[in-house]
Amino acid sequence: MQSPKRIEPVENSSEQADYRSTHPKILRLKSFDARVEKRDPLPVQVYLASLEEPRARERTVTEDVSPHGARVFTKRYWQPGEVPLLTPLIGEFPKHARVAYCVPQANGGYCVGIEFEGPSFKWHV
Repeated sequence: MQSPKRIEPVENSSEQADYRSTHPKILRLKSFDARVEKRDPLPVQVYLASLEEPRARERTVTEDVSPHGARVFTKRYWQPGEVPLLTPLIGEFPKHARVAYCVPQANGGYCVGIEFEGPSFKWHV
C-alpha cells in the first residue's frame, strides 16, 4: 500500500509578493441594511414642502413608513441632507425630516427616503 502524498507549503515567489504588495486584497461584504425598524408598506397621503417655500407644497403619498421615517413619491429632486416639512393629511402635525436619499423613477418622478429626528412618529390611516 502506497502512503498518501504529503503537500508541503511553497514559499511565495518574488513575483507573487510584488503583486500582493501593489494589489491589496479587496474584501467583499454582504449587503447590510442598517435600518433598525421594519417599514410597513403603507400608502399615506402627505404634503411635502421645502422649508424655504412651505406654501409651495406637493400633495403626494408614501410607499412605506416606520416610526422614524418613510419612503415618499415626489415630483421634484431633493438633495440628500435637505430638511423638508412633511405633513400627513390626517392626524399629525407637520414634522421636520432629513432627506437620506433621492432615487429617480422610470415615470420621471423620484422616491425620497426621509428620516425624522426626535421622538417616534405615529402614522394614522
